[in-house]
Amino acid sequence: MRVTVKYYGVIKELAGTPMEEYNLPVGSLLTDLMNLIIDTHRGDGLYNNLWDKAENELKPLVMMVVDGEDPMEQGGYDKVVLKEGSKVELTMAIAGG
Repeated sequence: MRVTVKYYGVIKELAGTPMEEYNLPVGSLLTDLMNLIIDTHRGDGLYNNLWDKAENELKPLVMMVVDGEDPMEQGGYDKVVLKEGSKVELTMAIAGG
């Protein structure tokens, strides 16, 4: 099944593209997609700014929406089942003081 990942702001610049499409087996979880994104971008700026290697999870300032909903409100990354045409959006929260 095809899933679209849209990148915004700094994440888009780091990815070098505003959007990528990934093919995944039917029934794949959001964690499967995240592993694919991480593997695709391993060693580049996106990987280093997106993924917390020590905690093995997204960095705290990274915000994600799956089909218009927060995955944490759906039970977490390992509970969200993607479907054909799912849209995942990634951006980085702006912090300042």
